Amino acid sequence: MFLMIAGRPRSGTTILQTLCDRHPEISMTNEFGSLMYLEQSFTRHALNMVKRWQRVRGKWAFDHAYYTSQPDELARLNRKFVFNYLLQLRRHTWGKVTAVAVEATYRQLFPSARVIGDKLPHYLLHMRTLTAQENLKRLVIYRDCRDVTSSFLHQVRTTWKEADWVHQFDTAEKIAASWVRDIQIMETHADKLMILQYERLMQQPEQELARLSRWLGIDPQGFPTELLRADSIGKYREGLTPAEIDGVLAIASPTLRRLGYQI
Repeated sequence: MFLMIAGRPRSGTTILQTLCDRHPEISMTNEFGSLMYLEQSFTRHALNMVKRWQRVRGKWAFDHAYYTSQPDELARLNRKFVFNYLLQLRRHTWGKVTAVAVEATYRQLFPSARVIGDKLPHYLLHMRTLTAQENLKRLVIYRDCRDVTSSFLHQVRTTWKEADWVHQFDTAEKIAASWVRDIQIMETHADKLMILQYERLMQQPEQELARLSRWLGIDPQGFPTELLRADSIGKYREGLTPAEIDGVLAIASPTLRRLGYQI
């Protein structure tokens, strides 16, 4: 099976990817994006994966196993990973690229792993296509809109401030509206997803990871639960102004209540 992790950015996809990748039975790539270009010819898929490398270069490691703090070296290692991926993929498909072909490729790249996969928050936006793919396990995590908004705004005002798209998410209201949209996508496809709530994962890790393990067919004891911290919940009280909290609630209150959050 190929495991796909998705969710609204700043909702816990990174910690979930780390939990899975450190499990001895799982190997996960990090925002490699291999499922973004399915149902394309090999040539078009390959060109898109090269463009993916060009955008990422040394910003993060596609595979945490070779992470280095040197951007030039990381860009080289990411390029090597893309090359090896495409070399193996060519051996598994002559027509359109499917999730089955991607899984077979990952099996060559990570031969000792029982479960392989990739994490990319924006897979959520392509769920209509991805739910039609065979051999794909779809895992989605969601989080309180207020904490998502607080964390996202912090990134927009610091790390991401030079990005050309930040104007789309430069207010609490804009982020809340996109969160509501993403929850609607999740709920539309809920019958084909495994869904985790961030807060329950932090507060009840053994229970939630046991549920995840049953779904994946792996040993629940393999997850490094020391990474999970309940004090990450409710930080919006420090990160958002009262006006920003009111702005979020004006848009997201019905959805938050439906998901069981207290307002």
